[in-house]
Amino acid sequence: MYKKYKVLIFAAAVVFSACQNKKEVTSNNVVSTDSAKVLPPKNLTYKVVGTLPHDTAAYTEGFELNGGKLYEGTGTLENSFISIAAMNSGKVLQKFPLKDKSMYGEGITILNNQLFQLTYQNHIANVYDLKDLSKVVGTFNWPYEGWGMTNDGKNLYVSVGSSIIYKIDPKSFAVVGQIQVTDNLGTVDQLNELEYVDGFIYVNQWQTTKILKVDAGTGQVVGTIDCFGLLSSYAPDYTPKSSDSVLNGIAWDKSQQLLYVTGKNWPLIFKLKLD
Repeated sequence: MYKKYKVLIFAAAVVFSACQNKKEVTSNNVVSTDSAKVLPPKNLTYKVVGTLPHDTAAYTEGFELNGGKLYEGTGTLENSFISIAAMNSGKVLQKFPLKDKSMYGEGITILNNQLFQLTYQNHIANVYDLKDLSKVVGTFNWPYEGWGMTNDGKNLYVSVGSSIIYKIDPKSFAVVGQIQVTDNLGTVDQLNELEYVDGFIYVNQWQTTKILKVDAGTGQVVGTIDCFGLLSSYAPDYTPKSSDSVLNGIAWDKSQQLLYVTGKNWPLIFKLKLD
């Protein structure tokens, strides 16, 4: 898919939809900031403390650590799958292709022993029992495109390529709140892969080398991690498969306080220690 050509049209549609549905989502649930009062995001530096091999067949859409394993949701038509890899080696242990080949897999997250998976334009969210990812045990309808997903231990958070992150009830998949993401220049769009960490949401901004650190309470971008040159420095002989082989994939290792990051069809996973 080529998300970048649809962002402007989609963003306008999201704004219109949000206005139409303002009676359903109260002002108490819509988090936004006044850009005139917002300081520029801090430049967050990091050290690469390790790397792991990454499956170059994986067009990464979702990335999460759970129980000592790396779970990855991937996209593309007819080749979307969910994989499980060993956290210590990066070795892929299992792959679960989506049986419905019309489904384009997107972001994933794990909550209450269930794995939730978005789809791109199928308007369906799949639910799996974490013990058996070979079959879908439930589905929810989703009116927008699906991009990224994470959770705070209670609610899900979903991105759709715009500047809005939706807060979702995992039992009904109903929208219970919205976060309008802004920085000192205004709204920030093309929000993609998400990872919730201690009151903040780390966000891959589609088609950039940046990971944004967003305050989940205010929507303000408080920091930026720029991964420019990361892949070329550690894999100089790697040739990207396409212009879409970009940074996309964030997982948080709570025990070691590390960010695991990768990209679409990248050969490596990076362990980042934020300074």
